[in-house]
Amino acid sequence: MHFQYIVQKYALGMLLSAPTPVLGGFLHTTYRLDTAEGSYAAKVLNPAIMARPEAYQNMIRSEGIARALSAVVPAVCAIETDGSPVARVDSEYVMLYPWLSSKPLFPPKLTPRHAAVIGDLLAKIHVCALTAEESPSDKPEANDWDALLALAEERDAGAVWLPGLRDALPELASMEREAMEALTIPARQIVAGHRDLDPKNVLWNGLEPSVIDWEAAGPVDPDAELIDVLLSWADDGRGNLSPEMGERLLAAYRARRDDAGADWEALCAASTKNPLDWLAYNIRRASGVEIADDAERHVGESEVQKTLRSLARRREELAMVRRWLEG
Repeated sequence: MHFQYIVQKYALGMLLSAPTPVLGGFLHTTYRLDTAEGSYAAKVLNPAIMARPEAYQNMIRSEGIARALSAVVPAVCAIETDGSPVARVDSEYVMLYPWLSSKPLFPPKLTPRHAAVIGDLLAKIHVCALTAEESPSDKPEANDWDALLALAEERDAGAVWLPGLRDALPELASMEREAMEALTIPARQIVAGHRDLDPKNVLWNGLEPSVIDWEAAGPVDPDAELIDVLLSWADDGRGNLSPEMGERLLAAYRARRDDAGADWEALCAASTKNPLDWLAYNIRRASGVEIADDAERHVGESEVQKTLRSLARRREELAMVRRWLEG
């Protein structure tokens, strides 16, 4: 990436120092730019992702959702140039944001007070009931786990994560069937949601949050998104769920939105589809498919192992979340 092109595109003045990469993203690459006009976060979008036919319009849609929801929650929105939040710079796509001094927090630094803030914030998004146009990528498709294993074995039979994938295959196939069956049940409501509201995507200044990384935003069943958020924010960082964190988040959420009547059994089964799809995507990345470089392949390998561990705990965790929701 020629950063001077970004500076020129957005009329930021001269660069004051060399751009520095920002840690944290699993799909795209972000850099801090210090310029004569101020400091910014430049997100260089993953070229393998942007090669997909629907990717550009999905980015435009998601940023429109962030901008609309910024009226009710502290959403961090991209800076527009030429009337668009996504800029073509040289041969790549870039999104530019104001630089924030606030930071993400992770367990054990997260507290029940943070969880309550997130529960209230999520409810504000859902009560707003903003609608979002559906994209072809929003329609769930079943993963073929036998084919994914065959791909991985063909590309790298000695991969350290392959034994874990082989062992998990029957359970992955079972979870996939259950999730796809549950997804046939019509949702009571569909709203525009963040769809990736986990701790890495919230920056904190004290107890004041700023919500970033809206590129996954789109139509969602609010009850299903509540389950995902509970699982993310109740994680104690040691492989367990914290009842205090989960219950504080849920109480704050329910103070604004009534979720009575939800089919929590089906919703919990359907909620497993997102991590299954993430695992499938990372198997392809770790196998050298849909990647821009070797660094991304290494990210895929790491995420495969992490997601396999998470899915191994998922039935037990969902049982606990159901007790909170039905209690």
